[in-house]
Amino acid sequence: MSAFDDEHGQPLALCPRSRLQQYSNAFEEQHGMHLLVGFEIEITFCRRRQQGDANGDGFEPLDINHAWGSLTDTQLVNTFPLMTSIASALRAVGILLQQFHSEAGPGQYEFVLPPLPPVEAVDTLVQTKQCIQLLAAEKGLRATCHPMPFPGIGTAAHAHISINATAGEKSTGELKSTEASFLAGVLRSLRALCAFTMPQPESYGRVTEDSWTGGTWVAWGTQNREVPVRKVGTADGETGRGSRWEVRCLDGMANPYLALAAVLGTGLAGIEAKLELRIADCNKNPTRLSDDELKRLGVVNKLPRSLNEAFEVLTRDDLVRDTLGEELVQHYLELKKAEQSMLGEMSETDRRVWLIERY
Repeated sequence: MSAFDDEHGQPLALCPRSRLQQYSNAFEEQHGMHLLVGFEIEITFCRRRQQGDANGDGFEPLDINHAWGSLTDTQLVNTFPLMTSIASALRAVGILLQQFHSEAGPGQYEFVLPPLPPVEAVDTLVQTKQCIQLLAAEKGLRATCHPMPFPGIGTAAHAHISINATAGEKSTGELKSTEASFLAGVLRSLRALCAFTMPQPESYGRVTEDSWTGGTWVAWGTQNREVPVRKVGTADGETGRGSRWEVRCLDGMANPYLALAAVLGTGLAGIEAKLELRIADCNKNPTRLSDDELKRLGVVNKLPRSLNEAFEVLTRDDLVRDTLGEELVQHYLELKKAEQSMLGEMSETDRRVWLIERY
């Protein structure tokens, strides 16, 4: 993997990988915080339909007779040999999967990557996706990260961020002050961050209520999969371990360097500004709470429900724009709007096929 420098040998301001490394260094050097990131990649394996098939639009799931967390006879024949060859190929290049398993949708599988420093974690994510797609292509298949490749199938790329503070703070079982400020920064700008983490209109079709996709409220909760930021585990004062946070409003169409840089950058800004966390731990499904209950928790805002809404929020979010830099944000918006203009000229079917072929 590589990064871009300018003519003076300094990291280019528009290079997401360099920006991610910059934030990772700042956590370590300025705040004594060591970050580890691990990704869960969800992939849908597709079979190309025969040309002229009037019932299809180019693709169908590899496994129709599909089981979550298990394997049907069809999966054992069609897919399990591919899964094991993927695991072996990744091991050969030094990437050790923590696990892989079938997901809920036909042809859908999840690969869990090991926790690594932020830049190394994204490098590993990119290499893993390339390996999976190449091995699938050898068998005439397409492995896609499209967030909604088929009706009812939501495909994500959740990021687990572990914050291991080494600055000597004592744990009380509650969030440490630095962790709380980190979370406050992320949640304050979470609506704007969606422009980076969910960068296609299809991304917003994936995120719905009551579906374990993270829900539509700006909220966090311990072991709660119906909020976009899930707290996994607890702080441990004796070992010095911090908390692990799962960012669920993230899918495989995002530039992972840029998306993670945006998340970590706003978290870092929250720490540096000592932002107060005003949203309480939501351990229930927000859709099942009354307006008064939501208000008491500080859960008052919803995530954008479209990419255009996310763009509009981003243009007004000073924290994100100051963190990433006006030049990077403006270039990103111009690029994405040009892309959407191009895709907007396609039929729904052509657009879907185009995205599956490229993501």
